Amino acid sequence: MRSTIARSSLRRTPNGIYSWVPRCNFALRMVLIVFAGVTLTCEPPSKTLPICVAVLALYAVLVGFWGTWALRTAARTVVLTRTLMTISVLAADVAIESVLSVRTGLTSPDDWTSNVMRVGFFLIPLIAAAQLDPVISGALAIPTLSAFIARCWITQASNNEPWASILLSSTVLAGLAGGSVALSVIERFKVQTIAELARQRTQLLRNLLGVEKHEQQAISERLHDGALQYVLVARKDLEDVRDGSTVAVDRVQLALVECSQLLRDVVRELHPDVLARLGLKAALTALTDSLTSRTELTIELDARRWPDGLRTDADYVLYSAARETMTNVIKHAQAHHIWIDLGRDDGLAVLRVSDGVGISEAAMAQKAQEGHIGLSSIRAKALASEGQFDVRSTSPGTEITISVPLRALSADTETGADGSALVGASQRSL
Repeated sequence: MRSTIARSSLRRTPNGIYSWVPRCNFALRMVLIVFAGVTLTCEPPSKTLPICVAVLALYAVLVGFWGTWALRTAARTVVLTRTLMTISVLAADVAIESVLSVRTGLTSPDDWTSNVMRVGFFLIPLIAAAQLDPVISGALAIPTLSAFIARCWITQASNNEPWASILLSSTVLAGLAGGSVALSVIERFKVQTIAELARQRTQLLRNLLGVEKHEQQAISERLHDGALQYVLVARKDLEDVRDGSTVAVDRVQLALVECSQLLRDVVRELHPDVLARLGLKAALTALTDSLTSRTELTIELDARRWPDGLRTDADYVLYSAARETMTNVIKHAQAHHIWIDLGRDDGLAVLRVSDGVGISEAAMAQKAQEGHIGLSSIRAKALASEGQFDVRSTSPGTEITISVPLRALSADTETGADGSALVGASQRSL
């Protein structure tokens, strides 16, 4: 069930953060077209009205073609092509406003058409800001302001507009252009932040899927190489039991005892009963005792800074991290001595595991490529618990540090097998 949810979440991860940009630009350009059309309708110039309508219609057709291309194919085009198309259409935005306002100002100075039409210049910086590209916004600000000043200078004599009015209007437009650049910077930073968070979320989900697969494989290998072999031996000895062999009965009994012991070890290591009843300190003590009894390892556990009986929602994460880390040390580092330190530090549960041999970064990378994702699984669990995971080389050896936010559980709350809290749960030992 967890794998299905995680894979579904991966499929829902957006392929592009910028998919809404062409829609926003298309909507703003439609506003510009409607504004120009309403101006020509409500305040038509006494001359050259057909020419103005034809110019506006040509611009509308251009926006229509650009909108069709941008909404359907822009996400799949190369960056250079998309940038060139963006600059070309922005240049057309400036050109349409310049042509309509200058044309109507020169041919119909007594009408209000030109004065109303020039308001459209103030919409162009907003269109540029929607590109989320400060370079494009800054580059468009200069020609937009230049075209506005040139329009005012060309029509000043015919409209008798005071230079003070032109200066104030130009200042407002310059401020709006500068604000569009600042807005582009801010929004682009936000979009990049969201994209990075989405990338980290996707990577974390993939790591969790890998962890689940790794744990299932580890359980399968332990059951196959351990308990299952004794079951097969017992089944084979049953044939001798049917023939009346008392020695075979003893062998079957011994195989079943060993099988049950191995199954208990697997279950207790996955989620020991002592972890739920007595807490992390006691569970780590039992784990180290079990490993030292089965191997030639010497394990030193220092848990003086961890209160006896303290139970938190970080217990399962730290326990599984300690178990996985020591397993990796046994398999890959070939160490004979392990030091474990468990304690609390500023609201964090901190677990440090170090050995006297260590493993190089190149070796860890090689193990990961071969499918050994033990350290990756520990890291994924720590990050999923809002914690931190750190690996550093010591002299000699390697030290792994896992820190997880510490939140104590109530007295009637126990930790479930997946690390979640279970209220009123009871544990039965095998």
